[in-house]
Amino acid sequence: MAFKKLAKRVGAGIVLIPIVLYITHRGGLVFAGFVALLAALGSSEFVRIAAARGLHMSRVVIVAGSALVVVAFYFGSLAGAGAVITLVALAAMVERLIRSEAEDYVLGVSLSVTAVLYTGWLLGSFVLLREFPAGDPGLGAAGDVGRSLVFLVLVLSWSNDSGAYFVGSAIGRHKLMARVSPGKTVEGALGGIAVCIAAAFICRATFASFLGPYEAAAVAVLVAVACIVGDLVESMLKRSTGVKDSSNLIPGHGGLLDRFDSLLFAGPVFYLFARFVLWGVTP
Repeated sequence: MAFKKLAKRVGAGIVLIPIVLYITHRGGLVFAGFVALLAALGSSEFVRIAAARGLHMSRVVIVAGSALVVVAFYFGSLAGAGAVITLVALAAMVERLIRSEAEDYVLGVSLSVTAVLYTGWLLGSFVLLREFPAGDPGLGAAGDVGRSLVFLVLVLSWSNDSGAYFVGSAIGRHKLMARVSPGKTVEGALGGIAVCIAAAFICRATFASFLGPYEAAAVAVLVAVACIVGDLVESMLKRSTGVKDSSNLIPGHGGLLDRFDSLLFAGPVFYLFARFVLWGVTP
């Protein structure tokens, strides 16, 4: 059974990874549209997870809101993204006013905004990365830098996840946070960090020459920890509602949120590090 599940995971990776890398390479509206689609699908899964506990929201409002936040990021407007969040909050207040019971009203509205922030806002950071650092002198072609940054965070995230999975499966003994995710171990987490550091130096030697040795190590640890936390947060979301997988969209992985939970945290954390530490770009 374990081998069959691993085979499905590897097979899905063989299909999906080249697609993601190609779309990242293309950039522009193609990349932004792809991220918006991921945000829409992820937000739909969020609605499904919440519904398992009888917590209902407007799927249309949340799916549309998540996708529009990503689109706003693409057009370089943080104010636009904020406006989308505002409209989602207003729409959720009205929709829940009409459709929910009084005791569920506040929770339904709060979850609606959270769903859009969790999917659209966090995934939207990849659009900001892909367009980075537009207009900043001395950094080369903006598209080239942005492509390398997205490639870097993807490679580091996948390296961490793979290292944690294989090391944890082989020698994992001590639970990392048993009440949240019983399968995750301290040994797996440390193995993921170690593999992530090694991957960062390989990236530095190939396409990420803008990283110094200390920066490569720092980025690796930062992304690895963000991946671990992102994974645990999504596990807690599912555990709190009694759901095993966010959906069955991806064979061997479950749903989109199950596959991209690490990136939901790694993306924005890496973007902030790149913007304010690697290049010291002011707000």
